[in-house]
Amino acid sequence: MSFLKSAVNQVGRDMGKVISNQIFDSSHSTPYRRVLSNNTDTRTRGTFQTDFEKAINFQIGHRPSTLISKISGVYVVIKNEANRYISDGYLDTSESNELFYMMNQFNNKVDDICDILDIDEVSYKNEINQLKALVDKMNNLFNEILSISAIGCREREKEHKIEAKNVKSITFLEYLGFNMIWMGNYARGKEKSILNTVLANIADLVTVTFPFTRTYLFFKGVFTYSKENKRRNTLKNAHIKLAELEGKRAETYLSISNK
Repeated sequence: MSFLKSAVNQVGRDMGKVISNQIFDSSHSTPYRRVLSNNTDTRTRGTFQTDFEKAINFQIGHRPSTLISKISGVYVVIKNEANRYISDGYLDTSESNELFYMMNQFNNKVDDICDILDIDEVSYKNEINQLKALVDKMNNLFNEILSISAIGCREREKEHKIEAKNVKSITFLEYLGFNMIWMGNYARGKEKSILNTVLANIADLVTVTFPFTRTYLFFKGVFTYSKENKRRNTLKNAHIKLAELEGKRAETYLSISNK
């Protein structure tokens, strides 16, 4: 029975390693976490709690055979949730937290069942073997999910590196020049519209408002450059940071799943 407890405790330590690691601190990525859409299922947290909590919150006073049946039901719920999470090939921070929470609760319940079966290992030999097999299945599921997610993390790491490269810096003179020809929106990261630019400049000539509009556009460029430059640097650094975090997540997942 000590082997079974050791296996359970090992999974617990592995999960603790992942959870305690700050690479899952989503505060780093809050403004940019939806830069890449992953089409995540939109089920509410309340539904998740209903499905899982209903399965896990059973009393330990049942007969050993009933305990094995109930903990097997918990495994099925976790497996279904895990497969749903990983359907897009990736675990986001919310999915990771929920998965590790469920598995930690599973391990705690298995540990309690082990204490019950320890009373008479001979009489409960069949239940002990069933529980061992269930723990092995959970370990395999855990490692499989982490391996798949590691690949997804690597893909997102590459995507964020590309996005970081695509955020180009802009000099003061470039920014001012775009503003002066009615391309301020483009200078501030929006789509280029040649037609609107041409029409705006023609309107200036036709209405003879050229001197006034150019003065306005000049000062607007001067006073908004700092904000735009900061925005670009923030966005670029965010993608760089997210790429680093995804790389670390992949390394952590693989270090556990390859054991």
